[in-house]
Amino acid sequence: MPLHLVLTALQAITPDVQDNIPATETKQQVSQEPAGKKWNKLRQFLCKPRCDNSTGNLKLCPKDWLLHENKCYWISGEKQTWNESRDDCRAKDSELAVLKKEAELHYIQRVTNGAQMLWIGLSANSGTRKWLWMDNSPYNNKEKPDITEAQGNSCGMVKGPKVISESCSAMTKWICETEAL
Repeated sequence: MPLHLVLTALQAITPDVQDNIPATETKQQVSQEPAGKKWNKLRQFLCKPRCDNSTGNLKLCPKDWLLHENKCYWISGEKQTWNESRDDCRAKDSELAVLKKEAELHYIQRVTNGAQMLWIGLSANSGTRKWLWMDNSPYNNKEKPDITEAQGNSCGMVKGPKVISESCSAMTKWICETEAL
């Protein structure tokens, strides 16, 4: 997410945060506080479920996105083709999820109860029939041998704990991914 959007959102939210200041503090007192203290109050107000207080690191995700490690995930509620899903993620300044790590796959399985099939950022190169992630890195099927050899118009999806191959024109839900701020 571009920094100017984050700053705009923070500026717009500041009055709401000030309205929720305990009666023992006046708005004038808060406005005279150092920026670091204001940031901490804003962080506490906005990010309770998304702050890693053990390390002091703050990670932010867009509204309605899920935070896992340093990434934010958004799961669709409707069904589209792989190309339409990719375009929707890009419209959200993100990409279809690249789930290279087993921990990422397990997290998605856990939050969806393993019941959903979701498009991910994996597709077959039509010329070479090699699987590539959205970042153009090759899919390592030695780690996850569930996916079959690519057949023409093949795209990847998660189905429970597995990455499977499906026709890119099939209609299913999808998952977008972006870096947490």
